[in-house]
Amino acid sequence: MDDERPASEPRHRVEVRRDVRIPVRDGLELSANLWLPIPMADAPAERVPAVLEMIPYRKDDWRWAIDEARGRWLATRGYAFCRLDVRGTGSSPGIALDEYTAQETLDGYDAVEWLAAQPWSNGNVGMWGISYGGFTAIQVAMLRPPHLRAIVPVYASDDRYTDDVHYIGGCVTASELSQYAVSMVGSNALPARPAYRGEAWEREWHERLEKTPVWLFEWLRQQLDGPYWRQGSLAPGWKTLVVPVFLIGGWMDGYVNSALRMLENCRNAPRRALIGNWVHALPDEAYPGPNIDWLHEVVRFFDHWLKGVENGVMDEPALTYFERDYAPPEAFPAAWPGRWRSEPLTIPTSPVRILHLSLAGGLTASRPAAGRAVVVHRPTIGTASSLSWGAGWPPNGLARDLRPDEALLPGWTSEPLTEPLHLFDVPVAHLRLSSTMPVASAVVRLSDVAPDGTIAQVTAGIHNLTHRTGRIGAEPLAPGEIVEFSILLRATGYRFAPGHRIRLSVASAYWPVIWPSPYRGELTVHLGRSYLMLPTIPAEAGLPTPAFRTESAGLPDAGSRDAEDAAVWQIREDVLAGTVTVTTGSGATTVLPDGTTLYSSELLEMTASDGDPAHARMRTEVVYRLDQDGRAISVRANGLMTSTETEFDLTVDFDVTLDGSPFHHGNWAETIPRKLV
Repeated sequence: MDDERPASEPRHRVEVRRDVRIPVRDGLELSANLWLPIPMADAPAERVPAVLEMIPYRKDDWRWAIDEARGRWLATRGYAFCRLDVRGTGSSPGIALDEYTAQETLDGYDAVEWLAAQPWSNGNVGMWGISYGGFTAIQVAMLRPPHLRAIVPVYASDDRYTDDVHYIGGCVTASELSQYAVSMVGSNALPARPAYRGEAWEREWHERLEKTPVWLFEWLRQQLDGPYWRQGSLAPGWKTLVVPVFLIGGWMDGYVNSALRMLENCRNAPRRALIGNWVHALPDEAYPGPNIDWLHEVVRFFDHWLKGVENGVMDEPALTYFERDYAPPEAFPAAWPGRWRSEPLTIPTSPVRILHLSLAGGLTASRPAAGRAVVVHRPTIGTASSLSWGAGWPPNGLARDLRPDEALLPGWTSEPLTEPLHLFDVPVAHLRLSSTMPVASAVVRLSDVAPDGTIAQVTAGIHNLTHRTGRIGAEPLAPGEIVEFSILLRATGYRFAPGHRIRLSVASAYWPVIWPSPYRGELTVHLGRSYLMLPTIPAEAGLPTPAFRTESAGLPDAGSRDAEDAAVWQIREDVLAGTVTVTTGSGATTVLPDGTTLYSSELLEMTASDGDPAHARMRTEVVYRLDQDGRAISVRANGLMTSTETEFDLTVDFDVTLDGSPFHHGNWAETIPRKLV
């Protein structure tokens, strides 16, 4: 027990209320589960704060067990926990027209104010959530509901265009875009809990099936930034956020740049940030470690802002992050070596290290003579790295030894370092490029070359080169025209050790992270004025680092049972066809204490061709089987996305059965022009 950094301890019994109806302004009543603190027999009654999480991930089956565990854990510590299904999902009525709609955010405002008005409430409400729940916390806070006092977004974005699963650097994502969209087709096709809706259950479910669109189609129509992506995005209006915010991020998660941007730019809000090595999973269980008891940190933050406890949490450093060291690369490392560091809001920096790309393949401090390096467009390159931009649950592993990829790419490597180099923030590759293709992407990878020659990825950056003047417009590349680009890499905190070498490589693809640009050809890197900018930081941390609890938070056992299918991660090369196919899949069965059984599985099959870049293919299959309240429900959703030089072809269909008989069939198909992607 860390007595120097205390948090609320378990001193309450728990009352659970299911399917609590929360009214919102257009007349709907959304479905929530509540875990309420009840004083012990000898303790006086007290009003308590509430913590709201609003997500579309089905509180009555899919997320029941983890909600139950966290809800009870919070309630014993004097917090009411409210888990709300957003409209049109789970047991909430309405139609889920898209993610993060303006109406959904208004629902969050209304839910905050409803919670504050309850007789058990002290009038203070916080919001938290990982990913979607972190997004909604930020978006609701932008509306400034009077009783929202603090938020904890975990792995969440301030910018839906640049930092989400749709577009990276103006490039269409592949593995994440289709996978998430089709999984939500299947999830949104499942009904409310039968016991909650009575005789209206089948009619309401059928209406949901008829009216819920496939979100993927609109995402792919919106290939440039604009009003569509500004809805639900805090950036660039960071000043609108005034509520205290505790940001949690991971170096191996796709949203980490957002955490650092918000820490820097949300200057009207009291704010802190915590960043570990983690992928898109919670810090007490995510790989790579070290892991910490993140719930203890969150409750300390809420104790201060929702209970008024003067516990010193806001006197601690504004930023604490894990500076990682080199480790031999592997897909699922349990932990990486390194150290925790803490810094103030104004982070002390060392001079930016500038390394020039030389004709001889070196990274040098002096500017070299002019020269050229050619990048042949290979759409299948990238499979030695992670399967997605922000790796999450298996089998989405991390980068392995990059030597098979790097052997096919031009790269520039420094001499062995004679002293450590402490890297922090966003590296930038300033490149002068020309292209023989009207549409092309640049993928820049920063790596650590160990003394034995192993190449381990540190970070990477992606840029659609047709976005020459910004992300709201695109222009075709003129053959041979030399254009200067500043390509931002994903932020990192990394220590290059003495004897190791810094390496930069340039590719034109990153399969299956992004959809390949559609033309055969090559890029040319023009040397002499192409260089790498490395933001560095002093060797010693600026402030003492808080002592984190590393033991588990001790969540109560929810009583569920889980069984996982064998995961799949395969990379197959067809030498005759010149294609590479990546197949990934997983599945699991969950049995809840009341007998509810949910089976879910996903399979992705993604094929790209070096000889025919225009024609890539992704097939997605999602299966949900739900047995609940005496009803047997099955949903099978299939998606197929293919491309030509000028178009994307999308087909999504699903079949629903009820008690073994066909109940509904849905089918969507559309051809969408490629707008220089």
